[in-house]
Amino acid sequence: MKKLCILSALAFILAACAGNKNILNEKMSKYPADKYITKIASAQEKEAAKQAALKDLRTLFDSLPRTQESAPRRESILARAAAVQWWKDKPSGKYFAIAALERAGAQQTMQPFYVPVDGKLAALMLRVNGGQDKFVRVKDAMQMQPLLTQRAALDAEYRLLAFDSSAYDEEKLYAFRSAFNQAFYDIKINCVLTGTDDDAVKTAIIDGLNGMGFAVGEDLPAYDMQLSINTKVTKTSSKTTEGLYWADSTATVSLKDMRTGGIFATFSKFGRDGSGRPEEARRRSMIAVGADSVPVIKHKLLEYIERK
Repeated sequence: MKKLCILSALAFILAACAGNKNILNEKMSKYPADKYITKIASAQEKEAAKQAALKDLRTLFDSLPRTQESAPRRESILARAAAVQWWKDKPSGKYFAIAALERAGAQQTMQPFYVPVDGKLAALMLRVNGGQDKFVRVKDAMQMQPLLTQRAALDAEYRLLAFDSSAYDEEKLYAFRSAFNQAFYDIKINCVLTGTDDDAVKTAIIDGLNGMGFAVGEDLPAYDMQLSINTKVTKTSSKTTEGLYWADSTATVSLKDMRTGGIFATFSKFGRDGSGRPEEARRRSMIAVGADSVPVIKHKLLEYIERK
């Protein structure tokens, strides 16, 4: 008899769950995913369930990039969200609620925020594409960088709202980025390594500058700047630990403007690392020197271009 009672109770619960699922499917059918972003929540009280569903909608934006402008913009978007359905599940006694945000309406709310950013980007793009001097062009492109960052924050929100995750006016975005990338790529930097025959420093620096968009290589037939790297390594046994080798590495770096013939930046970086094998100690110290050199080169290079 006891077993029969338990089975009867379990059957009742399963039937209740199935009933609630049917109610949910029926109510959700009014808010298809291609037109709405929805969240479902439950609580013991009706208002608590509605607020919980709205809160879950809001948390969708929490992982997106933030800028100074993002907070008021997101408030204007989320102001369009509402608790659209709610009901009480009798077996559990809980209230369920559905919060919905219409995709198209939210995207329209975002469009005015694109106007000033895209307007400034379009003006700079015309200057970049129409300029004759490559250094002037890259200076204009540098002004595009913070605007592209703002655009990326906007697009992250717009992609969240879009059912197909598309950005706003992708053709325009492609044109902005193409102009920006081309301006940097037109600056050719020739890399010359002297001293210790080791690629660790050179590779780190070339990769860093290529990551900025500059065209960097060795033995270029024509170039605008020369990056000279002179490396030295001294290996000595540790005085405190028998069998442990230390490598002291130094990189002296200079940047030269080929148009003027002047060296506009020079600095040295020192690194020291140890290992049970001298070759590994040398490799580690060289990697450290290269990593330390990259941010300095980036800063001095951009600083020089801004002054030109």
